[in-house]
Amino acid sequence: MKIQTNSSVAIVLPPPIGDSLIGMVFVNNLVRNGYQPVVFGWVAEQLADWFPYVRVGRPVEHAGKFDTVIELRPTEQGPKLARSGKTLRLADLPAYDSPKHMVDRIVEIASETFELKDVTRSNGLTLPPGVTCRGAANRVVIHPTGSHPEKMWSREKFLTLARSLERLGFQPSFLVAPNEFDAWRDAVTQGYEVNALALGDVAKWIAESSWFIGNDSGLGHLASAIGVPTVTLFMRRGLARSWRPAWGPGEIVLPLNVVPSGKLKERLWKQLLSVRRVMSVFQTLRNSNSTALSR
Repeated sequence: MKIQTNSSVAIVLPPPIGDSLIGMVFVNNLVRNGYQPVVFGWVAEQLADWFPYVRVGRPVEHAGKFDTVIELRPTEQGPKLARSGKTLRLADLPAYDSPKHMVDRIVEIASETFELKDVTRSNGLTLPPGVTCRGAANRVVIHPTGSHPEKMWSREKFLTLARSLERLGFQPSFLVAPNEFDAWRDAVTQGYEVNALALGDVAKWIAESSWFIGNDSGLGHLASAIGVPTVTLFMRRGLARSWRPAWGPGEIVLPLNVVPSGKLKERLWKQLLSVRRVMSVFQTLRNSNSTALSR
């Protein structure tokens, strides 16, 4: 399934941050192989400085202009961008449902389905000028929220985790969305740093921090793409196999495997995952990363 090199191509990213960053792997591979796609999606818009090779468009300005429109999953704007009113959805392709990691599924689609020759797992994210990666040596970003409440570890355990990090000399820094700040305002009165930032500023804050700990969510993928070591909390191993941050150094944390049923695991994982267990994995990542840096 080759795309004509002289055809106009649009890529429509899904709204979730992690899905968009994984979708950018496909965009990066198109660019590496001589195509000039226009990318649509709020994540691409807010991270435009981090993807300088990408042409970002707004749907209202490009209605009906493209010969080929590719979506990861169905969106409202995709068909409106296509001359034909039809789109190609990567999620409909057999490789998208393979047991591989999501990034590797996209790579397989790029190389096998679209027959691209120069293929990489990278999404092409680049630090903008003036951003220093891991400049704040002791700062640990903690992302305690997410788009799916069932994937969010308990608030009390995140606060306990922050206290544990402080005792070791680290500076925990909570990071939430602007519409989540009110729910975390009391953490500020307890002396914790809580930031509510737009996505471009989130990327800069993560990049200048030295570690990232968070739920299974898009910001873990962002930290990983930047190169900041990640610890990601998952409710089940199967989810981690497909969705763990997979660009930079990182570890996953799973609850104790003492429940036989998958549904029970999802219901009880927060109780079965202790602060001590998360701290142990963080120390493992810290030690392995320090060893790698010293070589």
